[in-house]
Amino acid sequence: MKVLPAVLLVLVCCRPQSKTEILVSRLPNAPAETEAVLTSEFPGAMPGPEFSDSLIHYLGTRYGIPVNKMLLGVSTCVDDIIYTKNFRLHPEIKGPFHLGGLAGLPFTGTSGLEAFTHHVPDGGTMIIIIEPHIGYSENRGWGYALRHEQHEASTCCGALMGTLGKLHGGTLKANITEDDYQGGKIAEMALQHKQEILAAKDPIVELTRVASRTAEEQIRRHLPEVDLSHLKYVVVITGVLIDTDFQYCDYQYCDHILVYDVSSNSFVEDLRNRSQSR
Repeated sequence: MKVLPAVLLVLVCCRPQSKTEILVSRLPNAPAETEAVLTSEFPGAMPGPEFSDSLIHYLGTRYGIPVNKMLLGVSTCVDDIIYTKNFRLHPEIKGPFHLGGLAGLPFTGTSGLEAFTHHVPDGGTMIIIIEPHIGYSENRGWGYALRHEQHEASTCCGALMGTLGKLHGGTLKANITEDDYQGGKIAEMALQHKQEILAAKDPIVELTRVASRTAEEQIRRHLPEVDLSHLKYVVVITGVLIDTDFQYCDYQYCDHILVYDVSSNSFVEDLRNRSQSR
């Protein structure tokens, strides 16, 4: 099993710059002091455009996957901040198909994943990015982000911050109802991990990690239930999207990359970030 940050950092340094990439505008990186805070909690986190371009270069170089044969699916939160900034996998890749709901959990379930597979090009690759998000505000720290045209930072991810507040206060209940199904399932998840969340140095960081692991478990449980026969590969990328204040680009932390070869019915690559701080 390879160590993930080293692979991606090498690719950042050696990948060629495409004409498409040059034409795509992007927000500037966060200041060095902010980057140091981000990488202290999420080792190997890098600006989103650098991560995505390096990943695509890696898949093309190692597996010969052309961008026109890729389709992106995302299990990310429905928060508008993710797409009002410059989140992208790569400008040439079609998608995304949205699998996620609040907190980035894949609430579309097996039905959503099945629908997504039907859209992938024949002999193509299904890329699934699983990334619950967390804000980092220069003024308020983790769990907040300064949004465009606002004067004060607001909660980010709002669903996880609201859940954490109730968990701290001892009022959180896993009431799974038709009117608030997603909120109930997030509460259920948090209560199952209550001790580790509240004991963490920064509980919202730990709750975000819990959401990321939970979402990956659910996606991997759903994959064997859908028809992948016309695909060549499935690439599952699990991590955390870090939303910085509106004037800076967002950062992507990658915890795990899996590459599944449909023809051999096996995972042919398993890259794990071993430097994650706890």
